[in-house]
Amino acid sequence: MKIAVIAGEKSGDNYGAYLIDALRRQRTDISILGTGGESIREKSDIFIEGMPSGQMGFSGVVSRLPLFYRAFNRVKDAIEREKPSFIVFIDNPGFNLKLAGVFGRHIPCFYYIPPKVWAHNYQRVKTIKKNIRAVIAIFPFEREIYEREGIPVVWFGHPVQDLINKDIPQKEAQTTPVMGLLPGSREEEVKYLLPVFLRLARKVSAARRVKVALSASDKDIRKTEEAILNKYPSGAEIEIREGNPHNVITESSIVLAASGTVNLEVALFKRPLLVFYKTTALNYLLARLMVKLEMVSPVNLLAGERVVPEYIQRFPYSKIAGDITEILDKGRLYQREMAVFTRLESDIRSSNVSAAVAAFLMQETKKR
Repeated sequence: MKIAVIAGEKSGDNYGAYLIDALRRQRTDISILGTGGESIREKSDIFIEGMPSGQMGFSGVVSRLPLFYRAFNRVKDAIEREKPSFIVFIDNPGFNLKLAGVFGRHIPCFYYIPPKVWAHNYQRVKTIKKNIRAVIAIFPFEREIYEREGIPVVWFGHPVQDLINKDIPQKEAQTTPVMGLLPGSREEEVKYLLPVFLRLARKVSAARRVKVALSASDKDIRKTEEAILNKYPSGAEIEIREGNPHNVITESSIVLAASGTVNLEVALFKRPLLVFYKTTALNYLLARLMVKLEMVSPVNLLAGERVVPEYIQRFPYSKIAGDITEILDKGRLYQREMAVFTRLESDIRSSNVSAAVAAFLMQETKKR
């Protein structure tokens, strides 16, 4: 049996790799046609060089439209040539919904980590209803949306649980607090956010001694970070950790992170968190016009309230430094986050979401 797994960004790539492993545990004769990042590349029998990732906002996408169209044609041609039994789309809706429009009537298509229609572009439900056999949601509130639209939907929990290595030894409390910096996995994110984080580290370290652990998702991001460190001294002791961010998270007394899935990982490791987002003025203006959300962090979305402070586009440094101090002193903000993070762990539910998704897909295939 041949299965196509189509992902784009880093988080989708990670979830796709876990799903491929789970599918192979279901059947030994599975062949994977994959596109995404390095994780899916390693798991695929046939890998398609897919869409270029790492771009933020509308202007970043528009500037690379020729690359997107070439990537789209490569993936489309490979699917037509290899004729998979079914296709699993993971996140990345601009690219994947276009592919679903081509193949949805001829090949069973499933959407894992579906488009955030509750935030923007609600009209995408029409394309989903027309071309997707079933949606595999990751937020519990998404079920009601798709059910209301008459779209088959299942929910097994949030797959972030599968990313958490609970065997990582928990670091003992350190005399000197550690600020963990997670500025993102895309170059543009890092260029916008790391200078903000370094300024905050400088402000906090002027009042108390702190260490800084900086996460670099890969060697290219590390080079970008090193260039920024040379340009913006923080006044604090900084160590860069390349690869999986969990080692940075577990040793941190507080984490400053770009908005995204990694926020949930921090929460599941029960480390206090502040969330940040920054892009160009144009992208921010367009996002404000199109995105109908009061909160951006998935932690707050799952909690249903603004538990974790979010700093979007503008940064009141004295206020943020005050939040950091309150958390380091285990004050009210720290206590509130810890209480909600404990509740969140049960809300996210199963720790084996990828296996449940794989079993569902195999069951759907048998129905055919």
